Amino acid sequence: MKKSTVSSLLCLLAAAIWGFAFTAQKAAAAVPPFMLTAARGWIAGLFLILVILLFDKLRGGERRLFSKKGLDVTRIEWIGGVVCGLVLASASAFQQFGIVGTDAGKTAFITALYVVIVPIYALFLGRRSPLHVWISVGIAVIGFYFLCITESFSLAPSDLLVLICALIFALHIMVIDRFGERCDGIRMSCIQFFTVGAVGTVLSLIFEHGASLSCLWGNVFPILFLGIGSSGIAYTAQILGQKGANPAVASVLLSMESVFGVLGGAVVLHETLTGRELLGCAIVFLAVILSQLPVKEWIDKRRINKK
Repeated sequence: MKKSTVSSLLCLLAAAIWGFAFTAQKAAAAVPPFMLTAARGWIAGLFLILVILLFDKLRGGERRLFSKKGLDVTRIEWIGGVVCGLVLASASAFQQFGIVGTDAGKTAFITALYVVIVPIYALFLGRRSPLHVWISVGIAVIGFYFLCITESFSLAPSDLLVLICALIFALHIMVIDRFGERCDGIRMSCIQFFTVGAVGTVLSLIFEHGASLSCLWGNVFPILFLGIGSSGIAYTAQILGQKGANPAVASVLLSMESVFGVLGGAVVLHETLTGRELLGCAIVFLAVILSQLPVKEWIDKRRINKK
């Protein structure tokens, strides 16, 4: 299987898990935001330690998690993991505060705007995206509007927080693009989530000092899913999937989480899909297909044939 195909499938896997994780987030709504962020981070980090041990064994002992000098993690993996963790923790915090004052549909639409922001960021870093990718981005935004917005669109202060969240999520994609190629993706993701766990713990102790740990035990199953599935597996799949991929194309694939979120609500929570939402899903799916077409290869072949 081509490397580009594997990358696309990993990004779609991450989007699917994130989409279906919305139901788990609803189930764990009683847990304070920073405490939930901390729990997800620590669980994901511990889970990925087990994954690293398994992969190192399958590789024939080329690397070990612990060596005589301590953790077998390169300097760039430490830096990349910590930076990614700080960015991810910031994005999650802005989203959590913003979602309190706005409806879920508008939140999903504004957050998904990172699909537009990523190629703009990429331009400043010298990573140009092909024309068909820009077209797919525009089509995706139209699809998100039909999928998420069911009322008159107006911006409130809480919407601004969600927009900041989208800006930071786009930055997260670019940071992974910057460090991912030079790192063991699983190790970098492990450090990322221990960083998220530490940041969440500190913020919870400062701002949620009255919260009781008993709420964690009362929501243990959705928290485990969020920690292992949504965080440990999905964000690691994102890091591995972005290796060698254009960040703008990756952002279109990852933005499918909104579609999977709607489908997850229909399957798990038995929510009904309106005609408008089905149209939005179809338009976003069209954008994803367009972003994956090997247009550059077709153009190059035509030029060669003409010669």
